[in-house]
Amino acid sequence: MTLDILSSITWDPGFKGLLTVAVAVIILCGSVALILGTNSGARLGFLIALTGLFGWFLVMGIVWSLYGIGYKGPAPTWKVADTAVGNPAASKIGVADSLPLPSDLPDPDKERTRTPELIKEFPATAPKAPTLGDLISVDAPLAKEINAKVGPWKMLETSNKYTGETQSVVSEALGPDDQNLFPNGAADYVVLDTFVTGGKTGRTDNSIIGRIKYKFTSAVQFNNKNLYAAVMVQPIIPQVTKPGQAPPLPIADKDAPVYTIILERDRGALRLPSISFTIFSGLVFGVLSFMLHNRDKLAATQRAAAAPAAGAGA
Repeated sequence: MTLDILSSITWDPGFKGLLTVAVAVIILCGSVALILGTNSGARLGFLIALTGLFGWFLVMGIVWSLYGIGYKGPAPTWKVADTAVGNPAASKIGVADSLPLPSDLPDPDKERTRTPELIKEFPATAPKAPTLGDLISVDAPLAKEINAKVGPWKMLETSNKYTGETQSVVSEALGPDDQNLFPNGAADYVVLDTFVTGGKTGRTDNSIIGRIKYKFTSAVQFNNKNLYAAVMVQPIIPQVTKPGQAPPLPIADKDAPVYTIILERDRGALRLPSISFTIFSGLVFGVLSFMLHNRDKLAATQRAAAAPAAGAGA
């Protein structure tokens, strides 16, 4: 019977994890509590150990809250709010009215030759034509020109983290498991442009002092506008893959309508559990510290009262 129990504990990682935590608490916390109890008494030693434990909880909770680690809540995600076919103004999301069509924006094939840096980065012999998102990653003046034209929206660079996140959500939303606009998912369309608007005020000073200042000021920005993203895609021209050759690169069908997918950022509550844990630990730590402080005051008063009596007896 004992052998069977030990075998089950060894086999199941869950039992091993519970035993590891239990043994660690008994050895680490128990040994400290034992030493404090033998030196200060059972009650005072326990109170000191408990105060130190919640003090450590407080420090750990602060670190968790700052870095978004430890006890986590729901992470921020993108959710599809609407899909417009043709003119983005057809969307029920009011902020989409100011979105331009790709035909209203500069032609990437022409803009790729505006500077030597762009020519070097995107030569005419490249197999894949660049998008405006690729170009503005290299040419900052072009990004300013486009953003001034599409305001309050801002075009995202291809390297921006939101670009990959939004395109992944769009691929799933347009695929067969959701809206089924493109049965083969991302293989049936090409992404033209990605825009974003709202959210926190962006950093304007890229210096070291500016970055440090923005780190603190952005943390206390509340009641920000809703963060929206718009991903424009267009169906591709069907092509036949020749035997023994690689699949041809997708080519957008210029006569097909442009699909504009509006996404809204769900901010989630990633740090909320850690912040709640920190506040609770801080309150308990404060109460326990206050109790220790009162014991010290009481002990000091008793020693002061006993000192004259001892002197008189001598």
